[in-house]
Amino acid sequence: MPWIYRPNHPKANENGLVERSEVFEGGKNSAPYVISDTMEPTKHMASGRILDSKAKFRAETRATGCVEIGNEAIKPRQQIKLDGGQRREAIRKTIHDLRNKR
Repeated sequence: MPWIYRPNHPKANENGLVERSEVFEGGKNSAPYVISDTMEPTKHMASGRILDSKAKFRAETRATGCVEIGNEAIKPRQQIKLDGGQRREAIRKTIHDLRNKR
């Protein structure tokens, strides 16, 4: 069982540690999860500015007209309609191209 440092908790031991189940009711995932906005100073490749905030970095990306890869909207792909003969011919051509290293 993991321990949490809570020196003022009534069930804390002599080192100020309490079992996690005593502090957080409702299971393993009831503790808050905090993601910091700070990051190592990083040069923005589009503007050349040095930024140390994730939010400012993303704002700078949008302001320069760029897209952060992984956050762009997913565009559904249009399926190509082929009849049986076209499909066979496309497969035959692909196999031929692969065998002849094209």
